[in-house]
Amino acid sequence: MNPSAHAAPSATYRAPAFADARPELAAPGATPERLAFLDEHSFVIINDFVGNPWIPILREAGRRLTEACAPEHGYSRIDSSKGYVHRTGNDEPWAIRGLIHPAFGEPDFAAFHGSEDLLSFVDSWCGGLAREDLVLGGMLLWCNPRQKEHALGWHRDVTWWGTGEAYFSQKEVRGEGPEAYTEEVEKLRWQEIREKNAKSITERNGVSMFLALTDDECHELIPGSHNRWRTPYEHDVLLPKAMKEQGVPHTPSWNGTDPLPDQVAVRLKAGEALIRIGANIHTGHSVPERERNTLSIGWSKWSGPSTEAPKVADARSAWQLDPAVREALPHEWMKVAWDRWAATQKLGDTLEDRYAPWDVKRIKGGEFAGWRTELERDAAAAAKGEGA
Repeated sequence: MNPSAHAAPSATYRAPAFADARPELAAPGATPERLAFLDEHSFVIINDFVGNPWIPILREAGRRLTEACAPEHGYSRIDSSKGYVHRTGNDEPWAIRGLIHPAFGEPDFAAFHGSEDLLSFVDSWCGGLAREDLVLGGMLLWCNPRQKEHALGWHRDVTWWGTGEAYFSQKEVRGEGPEAYTEEVEKLRWQEIREKNAKSITERNGVSMFLALTDDECHELIPGSHNRWRTPYEHDVLLPKAMKEQGVPHTPSWNGTDPLPDQVAVRLKAGEALIRIGANIHTGHSVPERERNTLSIGWSKWSGPSTEAPKVADARSAWQLDPAVREALPHEWMKVAWDRWAATQKLGDTLEDRYAPWDVKRIKGGEFAGWRTELERDAAAAAKGEGA
């Protein structure tokens, strides 16, 4: 959704300010104090998993996966085309999806996802959410490239312009052109966003968190920006360059590198987790000198059977449609949760519907990988000149 920037740093990057866990927010679960802090600031740091025996197990699994996905290994360590790996311009992984696919060889991720440790936290945070009520969602591992500094563009995890539809990685579906970025349209979307923010605090029909497996200070955000109208400076930061060039009114303010006003990095110790409202303005920023090994994980409440026809899955989650994923889940109730999710999805018909760009390039370069259907076979064969 947001292009990444990466360049060799002249010095080890450090955020201008930090947010740390607060002792007054140490009581477990969704306490009134934690919810009030989340509502005001858009984030809260929790310590419910500090000292949990799962943390070192998952930490080592994360390190193994990050190393296995290094570009020089291709598919020799694991067939990462069975998942979806986000890579930098020089192909190093910065986020890994597919953790629960059996091809990745790390069953502890699925085991933790279905563990009593995680489920009891989800239940306490949501005020009562049993495993029978759940639908399977996404999970990914945040990692950091080894060679160069890596930063995402500042963004919100919601569509604040155009149609307001969710991001779809294969194509733009949210509205294009200057008319999608008028202040009138933006204010309509903003009202919807604020209503959703309020529901996320009061209803809590699920929870997702960034669980640090080792110390992490890579997530940076603007506290309180989830629930207030953006400043002219922030508008300049968020507005796409193409829209500026097409004449969308804005106030040129940012040079592209300076810290933003009130910017902080969320500093997590191993076992601490970040819960946030994704409508805030945020980014991710990592450097090779500091490991990032953070698990994004959670559960959501199932809203019941869909009356709509299944839609083509976003390429980032298409791998999860593999029946092998379902069979590898350690509990029957998790398989039911998979069924609920899969009933709304279908696999697309192009390589771009199924894979990350790195995998598309390798398949078109002659490697028979991924789903290993006629689509992949024909693309690999074409590269080798077969059947001509």
